[in-house]
Amino acid sequence: MKYIEPVKSIVLFLLVMLSVVLTFIIWTYTPDYNVIEQTEGKEILIGTQKKIEDVIKPYKAIYSSDEELTGTVSNGAMKDIMNIFHGWNILDLVRVNNNISPANVNEMIRANNRMTVFFAGEIPFSELGTIFNFGEKELPETTFNRIIIDWTNYANKEVQIYFISSSNKSLLRSHASITNANQFAKDIIEPSKLHSAYKEVERDGYTSLYVPNDTIESVKYTYYMNELSPELFKNVLFSEPNVVQRNVDSATFEKYTDGLSLMTVDTRFKSLTYVYPAAESSERVEPSKLFRDSFEFINEHGGFTTDYRYVSSNPSKNQIEYQLFLQGFPVYSDQASTRIKTVWGDNRIFRYNRPYFSLDISEKEIKELPSGTEIVEKIHKLNNIVLSDIDEIAVGYYLTQDENLRLFTLEPSWFVIRNGSWVLLTPEMLGGVKNGLE
Repeated sequence: MKYIEPVKSIVLFLLVMLSVVLTFIIWTYTPDYNVIEQTEGKEILIGTQKKIEDVIKPYKAIYSSDEELTGTVSNGAMKDIMNIFHGWNILDLVRVNNNISPANVNEMIRANNRMTVFFAGEIPFSELGTIFNFGEKELPETTFNRIIIDWTNYANKEVQIYFISSSNKSLLRSHASITNANQFAKDIIEPSKLHSAYKEVERDGYTSLYVPNDTIESVKYTYYMNELSPELFKNVLFSEPNVVQRNVDSATFEKYTDGLSLMTVDTRFKSLTYVYPAAESSERVEPSKLFRDSFEFINEHGGFTTDYRYVSSNPSKNQIEYQLFLQGFPVYSDQASTRIKTVWGDNRIFRYNRPYFSLDISEKEIKELPSGTEIVEKIHKLNNIVLSDIDEIAVGYYLTQDENLRLFTLEPSWFVIRNGSWVLLTPEMLGGVKNGLE
């Protein structure tokens, strides 16, 4: 018993020393920040990222030579034209007219030795920097939707270029030097003679329409319906996907929310709409910034999942729209969504509406459509469509879906475009004209 007290003292001493040592270690500990350093999050891509020129494409080219009009809407021809423009040095960009009349536009297009390239939407000049080389350091904050190339003086290695805006009624002129006159003739002039004959449909007080004289051979497609998971978009659009709650409202609607933003999924139309209410803004964004911000927002997550092309803008609403295309033709439907729409807000996206499907080809069938001139003759007899009220007469695809078989059918058809909206010209409307719907 006489050793108990000394043992207690020794144990107590050791415990005190251990406590001191541990306290010292804690106070002097320096963590290895290299080990706990946060790594950069992995980028989420729904589809392949694209270049500006992949979504800025013309839909038609008209050639005037030897008092004849020819034209094409071929997807391959549109790609070739844009490739030809690459590298051209655009010099002396000058504003010629701020109120050009439709009659003057028509006269410029039908003048000899000219090619006119038509775009669906107004394009900011700033986006031409990826296509042409401009001598000017600062491009005008304006837009255009038609480019006219005058090749009268091409043998001297120079062409005149005109940029026309239908909405602003502006005309800008420039010229470009070409390095090889023979190559220009091979790329532009010679192909123009091989394209289909076109007819100018004149309209008093309005710009003309241009339609093919001959019947059109097209293809009817049947595609498997390949849905992209809405979860992919949830992970892209919400800053903290893990806190997002999913609710099924009905058989055709689902909602995702984190309390700050909302994504609504329409399973019937295969579309989704994302809204961030706090970003809503009435402040107008300049056309160049609006286009660039919209494109970059979609492209950052690979949102151009197939051939989507820029077709329209509404600067007053900060809205940009991209249309689904197939083989160079627009796709329209009242059974599924075929457009991507963005509304820009306060330094970020406010509203984002889009399809969430892609197409896997199943089968195809050759179809013949009536000529454009025949369609115009039939439209003249209609009571509900007036030529002076429309923006374009075009061939496109009408998409229908079979939910049970999970198939999309894309039927080639004639359409009338008015104020950005499409009207399908059915055989019943046209009084028995044979087209792809029969």
